[in-house]
Amino acid sequence: MSQAVTRPATSAATRRGNFISRHWRGDYSLARSYWLHTVLLSSLLPAFSISVLARLTNDMPARYGVGGVLAIAAFSYLAWIWGVRGCWMSASRHVARGGRRWAEVAVKVLIVFGAISLVSSTWRVSHSFREQFDIARGKQLGPPVVYQLRVDGKSILLQGGMNDGAADGLERLLQAEPSVTTVVLYSAGGWVREGKLVGDVIRRRGLNTYVEQECSSSCTLAFMAGRDRAMDPRAHIGFHTLYTVGGDDRINKTFDRNLTFDTYGKLGLPHDFIERIADTPSNKSWYPEQGRMLQAGVLTRLAPGGETAQLATIATSRDILEEEFKKGALFDIMARYHPKDFARMVDRAWALAKAHASDAEILAVGREQVGILSRKLLPIASDESLQEFQQLVLDQAVALRGISAAACTELIYPHSRADAAAGRETPQAALPQEFANREMAMTQRLFRDADPANAVRFTLGERTRVIRRALAPLSQEQLRLLSSPERRQADPDATCDASISYLRAVSELPSDERRIALRVLYSRGD
Repeated sequence: MSQAVTRPATSAATRRGNFISRHWRGDYSLARSYWLHTVLLSSLLPAFSISVLARLTNDMPARYGVGGVLAIAAFSYLAWIWGVRGCWMSASRHVARGGRRWAEVAVKVLIVFGAISLVSSTWRVSHSFREQFDIARGKQLGPPVVYQLRVDGKSILLQGGMNDGAADGLERLLQAEPSVTTVVLYSAGGWVREGKLVGDVIRRRGLNTYVEQECSSSCTLAFMAGRDRAMDPRAHIGFHTLYTVGGDDRINKTFDRNLTFDTYGKLGLPHDFIERIADTPSNKSWYPEQGRMLQAGVLTRLAPGGETAQLATIATSRDILEEEFKKGALFDIMARYHPKDFARMVDRAWALAKAHASDAEILAVGREQVGILSRKLLPIASDESLQEFQQLVLDQAVALRGISAAACTELIYPHSRADAAAGRETPQAALPQEFANREMAMTQRLFRDADPANAVRFTLGERTRVIRRALAPLSQEQLRLLSSPERRQADPDATCDASISYLRAVSELPSDERRIALRVLYSRGD
């Protein structure tokens, strides 16, 4: 009689189910479950998927790429759970299959440490996940983009973040306005991709770029596409290392540095300049001096400012233009203390604004009126304001002597008021900003404290004695030079030196005599 033989039920079970469920139950060997299914499939497959995704979404808005990354991350977590659960089950059956106990223990220990590491890394990048979720839902890095066609039809302002669609919006507006030659950028940055796309639009059309206030981060990629690149002297252009949104900051650091060198290198910037950009953290900005940017090729020229019709565009009425002027502290003081002079200035500026003049032309009217009013107020200025004015002129002359003797002479003996009215550079424009700040503070004080009660009459004897004391240190040749306009114009070097000597002599007079000398000098209006 034959004996019936049956195979173990578990053997049949190992053949049932698909690959996923069999691994989940731990039916595969421990080596296969760990090395092939967990380490290889659940680790390398997501990495491969991300590389493919990067190529597919390279020319797409950031939300698509980030959405794909989040989907892959979710899949990776599920794959890891599936992998380690199957490994754990396989390890639990490893000894029963004839395997060694230490292998079971080793794999389970690795799984425990892996779980701890996963929780730790997830916590570390949790802020990145939140940021990525927001971006996937359409959040942009900067404020909404707005465009403004200036009234002269020559320039367009792009203001806001380098957000998705910024380049498309600029392209549509340029198609409708073919006379535009300059794109004015006012942006703190946004997507690197969009900054490049805006730059592509500018480069393809051969347009100029200009900064009136700020252009930082990825905005600089658009700015660098301009054929002619300039900025207002008071504006800021800021750089920092380009960075990747999401992920582990420690891993991104090397990638971001390489991205920065590659991106700015293609724009032709020198290595040491890019090195400084790459060394600037993404949460800060480096604002190079204009001279360095000119040398590095960021700027193609230095500009006096006010090159577009911004004021004429904003000021759709005289009242609006008046309020724009009052935003400046000096003009606000002028309006309060000398309303008639201020109104006269606004009237002239409004006529230019209606003619779509540039900011430089409009503001030149303001500077001219400030100069006229200052000269009118000097005879009734306080002693303190006169002394401050005298010291400022002396310091400016000394500084200009090392730059240009002609500019030094022009400062003390201005031969053409028309230059200032036309918006051309004055001698002071060649001086460091600290002099402009001092002059602004001095003029504000002059506007406030000028009072007819300050006017003093001196006898001819007093005037003559003080002027002789001031002129005593000068040689006869210097006296003849300063008294002759023709000689002053022919020899600016000697004129500058003689003028500085004269200004110093006045400053070195005893206080009582200096007060009389300044009052006499600046009451003559020359």
